[in-house]
Amino acid sequence: MIIASPAKKELAIQLQVLQPPAQPVSSTQNTKNASSTFSFAHEYNRQHQDIVTFTKRDKARNNDWVSQVFGSVDVEELMVISTPALASPCQAFISDSTVFLSAPVILQDGCFQSCITHLLELAEEKTGCENLVVVIDRRNLDTEFKNLLRAYMYLGFQMVNPSVYGQEPGFALLGYEL
Repeated sequence: MIIASPAKKELAIQLQVLQPPAQPVSSTQNTKNASSTFSFAHEYNRQHQDIVTFTKRDKARNNDWVSQVFGSVDVEELMVISTPALASPCQAFISDSTVFLSAPVILQDGCFQSCITHLLELAEEKTGCENLVVVIDRRNLDTEFKNLLRAYMYLGFQMVNPSVYGQEPGFALLGYEL
């Protein structure tokens, strides 16, 4: 991944790998598409829950967001992430210690920074991955794209060169080293 990283002082912080909590919210098993759902209490507000649903990807379906962005990519499992600040759940998948996340739609005005920071913390603490890449569909964002890009870059994201992951031209990738 081509992302410049500033000189950082090394800290030893133990990561928590995403594992089911003692009491999962629900767990369903199908013969074709097994899915499981886990909830995690917010660190600062225990009343709010982050809900992460894992689903086996149906490779016969070629119209999911992974196929639209990357074409034919070998992804076995998809995640749907729902937090209280999101208007709709984000879709994600993990590949080579990188979390790929569809651009979240923020529910409340003025909550962009806190919502993105929370998604970064969730990705870092629960997956153990090294990078987060946000996928932005810029085909429908004429004037808003520059403002959205500026907001992500303010939080430390950087544009990822299209040659790195080979996404379709209508999508922009913004990377963040966790």
